[in-house]
Amino acid sequence: MKKPVLIASASFDEHAYGPVSKLLERQGYPVVVYKTDRLLSGEDKLQVNLSGETPSITYNGVSIASEDLSAAWYRKVGSFSLADADSQLAKQLYMNNEVRALHDTIWPSLYPEGIWLSAPGNIAHADRKLQQLLIARQVGFSVPQTMVGSDWKSLISTLLPSQQSLMIVKMMRGVISDENQIKAMPTTILNRQKATELAAYTSPFPGLYQPYIPKAREWRVTVVGQQVFPAAIYTESSAKDDWRIHQESLAVQFKSEELPDGVGELCIQYLQEMGIGFGAFDLIERPDGEVVFLECNPNGQYGWLEEDLALPISEAIAGELGRIAEAA
Repeated sequence: MKKPVLIASASFDEHAYGPVSKLLERQGYPVVVYKTDRLLSGEDKLQVNLSGETPSITYNGVSIASEDLSAAWYRKVGSFSLADADSQLAKQLYMNNEVRALHDTIWPSLYPEGIWLSAPGNIAHADRKLQQLLIARQVGFSVPQTMVGSDWKSLISTLLPSQQSLMIVKMMRGVISDENQIKAMPTTILNRQKATELAAYTSPFPGLYQPYIPKAREWRVTVVGQQVFPAAIYTESSAKDDWRIHQESLAVQFKSEELPDGVGELCIQYLQEMGIGFGAFDLIERPDGEVVFLECNPNGQYGWLEEDLALPISEAIAGELGRIAEAA
């Protein structure tokens, strides 16, 4: 009998891991789905015991120690909802951070990198925005001029050299609890007037600032191992700031199109440099055809692309996990 495949996640992401789990089971692999939220509610049981010569790790009474698994997928483990989250949103964010910190200790310490589609420690490394830009430039991508700092004068003079110039600001995380409401800051466009107004009463730190890049089209490119699944994004003028805000509106359209030559190969090289087997790339194609790297989410969402464009991403993930299992 084949050893199980572990999927470490949370209940809310079942739309992503569910199809992969079914495909693995058809291949003959038992699947154990670890759910963070069910541990917090007491519905499921986890035990990590380091008192013996080798660590003992069980989930609902089943061993999930690395030697008892054939492959593993680390998928949205630190994202979950508490039953009382609506009334205690600050607690929700705090518990997310605490559980994420525990996971950052357990999984990298007790499991070898080779068992994972993307090893948890490598995911954490690949999730750092400035590191992403450095690696993207290293493999050959064009990347935006990027600044982080506490001096508005320097930012404005460098990124907004004229009255017609535009720049964007985004945060490393961009989510807070304010007056018991979750607030998020999407990518925001600033001109010289708005930046000057902000300079009068706030610091630009810790934002990440780049020049605004004109867009012929954008790309969401999902890569699994050596397989590349591109989706072109066309936005109307009202959605040029951040397509995610307008994703459900008619101002954003996704189409299955071929990437410009060489871009898919750069995405694969990027994942290899980061040591991960999955990545969701956000790219901009300028009117002159140059493709610019913005970021790569090492655990990004992709379900709507499967549904809207019939991209077989779940099949690719299940296939890659099967390949890892066969090589074990």
